[in-house]
Amino acid sequence: MKVMRLFNLLILFFFLTILGTDSSFCQLKSNYLNSEKEKKITVRIKKLQRIQKYQGQKHSIIEFRNIERAIAKGDISQLTKYFNSRTYLNLTKGVSGYYSNNHVYYVLKKYFRKHKVTSFKFDKIYTDANTPYGVGSYYFNTRSGRRSLRIYVSLKRVKNEWKILQITLN
Repeated sequence: MKVMRLFNLLILFFFLTILGTDSSFCQLKSNYLNSEKEKKITVRIKKLQRIQKYQGQKHSIIEFRNIERAIAKGDISQLTKYFNSRTYLNLTKGVSGYYSNNHVYYVLKKYFRKHKVTSFKFDKIYTDANTPYGVGSYYFNTRSGRRSLRIYVSLKRVKNEWKILQITLN
C-alpha cells in the first residue's frame, strides 16, 4: 500500500510539474508570437508610411510640372486652381505681401504681360519637406536683350489639394 501511495504521489507530482511547465511554456510561446505580430505590424506600418510619403512626393511633382507648363506658356488662368485664399507674393519692383487669390491673379497677369516669358523650367524640385518647393529659371526679352529671373514656388497641402503658399520672382 505504501508503495502504491508513493507511486500515486510521484505520478501526481509528475503531472503537476508537466502542467506547470506546459503553462509556462504556453505563456512564453504566446508572448513570443505576440512580439512577432507586433514586429510585423510595425514593419507594415513603416512600409505604408513610406508608400504614403512617396505618393505625396509623386503628386507634388505632378503639380509642379503643371505649374511649370502654365508659367512657361504665360497662362496665369491655369495657375488659379493652385492659388490659396492667402498667397505670399514677392516680386521684383517692390510687390511683396499676402494677397487673396483674385489679387494674385491680377498682379501676376500684369507682371507676366510686362515680362513676357520666353522659357521657364524648374531647375530643382524639393519634395522631402512638408512644404515642397521648386526653384526655376524664368527667361524673358526686353529692349536691351534677354534677361532672367529666379522663381521660387512653395506648395502646401490644403484640404487634400496642393496650393501655392508662396511665389517669389527675383
